[in-house]
Formats: sequence, structure tokens, C-alpha cells
Amino acid sequence: MVLVRLALLAAVVAVVLCSGVAAHIGGLPASADSSQDTGSLPVTRLTALPSRTIYDGTAPLRVRLSGHPASFSPRPHLSPAVAGRWVTHGDSEIFAPTTTLQPCSTYTLGISAAISSVSHSPIGVHRDIPLHVACPSVRGLQLALARLDYLPYRARSASLPSDPGASRARLTAMMAFHPPHDEQLHARYTNAPALEYGELDETTKGGLMVFQSEHELEATGEANEATWRALFDAVEHDQRKHTPYTWVTVSESIPETLEVHRGSHVALTTPANTGVAGAETAQGTFPIFSRFTSTTMTGTNPDGSKYSDPGVPWVNYFNGGDAVHGFPRGSYGTPQSNGCVELPIETAHAVYEMLGIGDIVVVS
Repeated sequence: MVLVRLALLAAVVAVVLCSGVAAHIGGLPASADSSQDTGSLPVTRLTALPSRTIYDGTAPLRVRLSGHPASFSPRPHLSPAVAGRWVTHGDSEIFAPTTTLQPCSTYTLGISAAISSVSHSPIGVHRDIPLHVACPSVRGLQLALARLDYLPYRARSASLPSDPGASRARLTAMMAFHPPHDEQLHARYTNAPALEYGELDETTKGGLMVFQSEHELEATGEANEATWRALFDAVEHDQRKHTPYTWVTVSESIPETLEVHRGSHVALTTPANTGVAGAETAQGTFPIFSRFTSTTMTGTNPDGSKYSDPGVPWVNYFNGGDAVHGFPRGSYGTPQSNGCVELPIETAHAVYEMLGIGDIVVVS
């Protein structure tokens, strides 16, 4: 009987001990190792993000957290994808592009809700942050065009910047985003059209229009994303202008003349007619923006009467309704037109064949 009682007592003790162990394990997350309960951890915060406008597409992008990123934490990502790599440095995730983010374009920086730093819970909310990459400055545009011979000027800093290990594509982008402010552009030809460094003047617009035309882009004279892609590619591969730089000078001194310049040579000289009093041909520098082998010209004469001239041949519009074109006259070399620059028809044909969209007309 005593033995039976002792056995029963041992069983009761065992049950009590086992119950105590079970209670202790069940309470482990709250007491013995509370660090495993993410609900009790501080939430990861984003303490620094890239500017919404990126002024240098070659520069790293930084996402800083409220602590060192956890090893299992997902990294941010860019859309569209960009060649490059993310690295963890201190409390930040940093993206270094292999070449550059494309100018004049927009990206989305995605930050996962699961991103977290050490001893912190995840941020908990997905973030999509739009980033706009600004177009490089006019200085960068002028240096790229000059390097490719689309301007009648050369730059003092003809070579790309030095950065050991960087590709030519990256160096091209670096020069575009960081052109020297103290650059001096030197004319390659006598009487070259005037150009002001840092200003989107008519000579720069014209050079860009020629580049755009030769690369099958819309010749707007303004650099957009597609234009910068083409410029970067051309500079990277040293694809220079394949024809001589060409421009036209018109002299309103009697006898009036027109000259076509191709590089350092005057390729053609001819008498010309400019506008009569009340319809003078404007003086200045203008890029050709539209061309027709034949068109109808209409307008108003200085006396108020209307005119309509069909079949005007070999037309190069350069300033509003003013154009270099052929027109039959008894003589040439004096003001006779309604503002255009008139040439003998056969000569106008030869001039037309030498010119293109973006070529400069200088009237003086």
C-alpha cells in the first residue's frame, strides 16, 4: 500500500514539473528573448533620400536608414533599371551607376515595406519615389557639339576628364553634367557665326538642329532625352560631323551679296536681293528651320497690297517668313524683295544643295 502511494505521489510531482516547464516555454518570447518580437522593436525610419531632381546623373544615390541595414533587408531598386550596383555603407544603401542615369528622364526609386535596419522592425509601408534627372547645362551641350564639329568653335579642354577606371561613356556623361565654367571657345574659321558660351544662342541651336537632323531626330534646337542619348553615344564613339561646317553670310552693302562658307573655304559667291524699305531683311544670326524645293509665298507688300507667288523654288526659311530662295529678276545686288534674300534661280538651286536644316544664315 505504501508503495502504491509513493508511486502516485511521484506521478503527481512529474505532472507538476512538466506543467511548469510548458508554461515557461510558452512565455519565452515575452520574457526570456523579447528581441524576437518585432512588435516591441522600434520601426525603421528613412532618414535621408535622394533629391527629387537629380542634377548629376553620374553621382551616387543614397538611401539612409535609422540604423545599419539588416543583412536580410531588401535593397531599394530603380525603375527603369540602370546599370550599376547597390552597396551598404554605414547606415545607408548607396547606388553607383556604371555610366549615368539618362538626362531629361524620370525614374522611380522603389523602397520595399520589408526594408529594415539592425534591431529595428521593417518600415512597413512600400514607397515609390519619382526622381527626375535634369538635362545637362547649355555649356555641356556646347562642348559636346563642339567636340563633334557641329559648331564652328573648338574648346580649350578638348579631352574628356580623367577618372582612372571609368569608361569613355561615363567620362562623356561627367563632362556633360560638369562642364568647366571658365571654358574658352575658339573660332575654327574666319568670320564664323558668333557664339556665347553658356547661352542657347542661335549658333548653338543651329548646330544642335544639324545634329538632330543627321541622327534622324526632330530638329527642334532643344535637347531632350533622345537627343542626349544620341549625343552621349556620338561622343563616346567619336562620331564627328561627316560634312564640313556650313553657313551663309548675306551682306546688305551695295552690291548685295550672298556667300556660302564650307569650313575655311567660300564655296559660292553670288549677287543677292534683300528687302525694300518698309520690308527690310532683318539683320542677325538665324538657323534654317524649314526647306522646300518649291512653295507658294503669300503676304502683304509695304503699300498694303497682297501678293501670292506660286512655285517659288529652292526655299530655305531662316527667320519667320524670310527665306533664301530663287526668284526671277532683271538684276540682282540691290534691295528688291519683300524681306527675303532672292537669288538667280540656277544659283538658288546650287545653294539649296549645299544647305540643310540648322545651317546658319548671318545677315549684316
